[in-house]
Amino acid sequence: MEHLLALRPRLPSWLLRGAGVLGTLGFALLLGALMGSGRGRYALLLIAPVALVGILSLAFYRFELLVLALPLVALVLPRVELPTGTDTRLPLSLLLALLLTAVWALSMLVRREWRLTPSPLNMPLLSFAAVTIVSLGWSLAWRDPGLISDSSFIVTQFGALATILVSLSAALLIGNFVTTKRQLNYLLGCFLVFGGLMLLTQLFAIPQSLLNDRGLWASWLIACAYGLLIIQPGLAWHWRALLVAVLVMTLYQTMVVTSGWISGWMPGLVAIAAITFLRSRGAFFPVVLIAGAAIYLSLGFFESVAQANIDDGSLERLIIYQQSWRVFREHPLLGTGPAGYAIYYMSYFPNEARSTHNNYLDIVAQFGVIGSVVWLWLMGVSLWEGWRLARRAPPGILRTVTIIATGGWVGALFAMVLGDWVLPFAYNQGIAGYKYTVFSWIFLGTLIAVRRMVAAESDGL
Repeated sequence: MEHLLALRPRLPSWLLRGAGVLGTLGFALLLGALMGSGRGRYALLLIAPVALVGILSLAFYRFELLVLALPLVALVLPRVELPTGTDTRLPLSLLLALLLTAVWALSMLVRREWRLTPSPLNMPLLSFAAVTIVSLGWSLAWRDPGLISDSSFIVTQFGALATILVSLSAALLIGNFVTTKRQLNYLLGCFLVFGGLMLLTQLFAIPQSLLNDRGLWASWLIACAYGLLIIQPGLAWHWRALLVAVLVMTLYQTMVVTSGWISGWMPGLVAIAAITFLRSRGAFFPVVLIAGAAIYLSLGFFESVAQANIDDGSLERLIIYQQSWRVFREHPLLGTGPAGYAIYYMSYFPNEARSTHNNYLDIVAQFGVIGSVVWLWLMGVSLWEGWRLARRAPPGILRTVTIIATGGWVGALFAMVLGDWVLPFAYNQGIAGYKYTVFSWIFLGTLIAVRRMVAAESDGL
């Protein structure tokens, strides 16, 4: 933390205390006067910069606390967003991650020391970030001259780029500033507690705006509960019974109550399979056989779900995929840039101008062959790192978190086929989708943190 503390102001303590007392008194009097006169809007404008100063002070003094606040902010307060004057609103989790990234980068710039916790994930994460930046400039330089002229589209592209970069940064922040087993327990606890509350509100149809029950919330709740249940040693029987109840109720809610939304339950099942394989290959094959038998006996259910999706227009995605291929053929190297293919669709296919609903095709269309290769590199390295850490981490929370993160990440990678659940597309999930796509990046970052802890315990990897 020394590189962050180096930015702290160095003033005499008596001066700081005196200024603090006088400033607080004056602020309270002014705030009271504004509220008493019915000028609440001005009072809020007065509170905002003070809150920002407080957050910045906390960032310089206890930076790791704000990093640990990231999963908490992502899971709760989804309606707390910053309006931009357009239809786009910036969620609090995105703003927090952006602030943390800026402070972290500034601290390294001041110290002239660019240092990351050693991890095989660093290079592909940074490389993908570089490709997305270059792709934006490339797309602007080689835009088709016949496209619709819309100045706001450029702003959307920069917003989409920022969303992707801050997603990657979230993994690096967690990896570099989560340093203890207690903090890993805290991360799991956040997803179990708030995910469990989301489950209850959905099961009993309780209206709420506090919890962020969108995206892959159920998949990560399943991964956490199942992983703890079968991996973590020493859990008391009542905790295991509670985890079984959470699993059963989550599967019931996603597979029965909301069965038509395939992204709500299939990634969770894939995560269960991946976690089982990482835990024990001997147990994996019997589970596969049992799952196969269950699927065979439930063919009617799967056929009804498939038919419901077809009736809902899912086969129309094939037309969109063909359009994506036609645009890609004209821009194969670095694609059309962040959110770039949208304006091509609106110009050339105005009657079918819809997003691909497939993150892999999004990456191909936006970042071309180069971006796709780098993404595949990131996928391969992340899965190999998870596999290796699962074998080398000692029994306990380090191994448990590794397998949960890796298995859940496999589920997220599968979910990318079904929609924009890892990299939100600006014209589908929207930039505001960051508040739930960041779930997966937080867990990916734990692989970086676990590697450091395992290396410290085993004196190197």
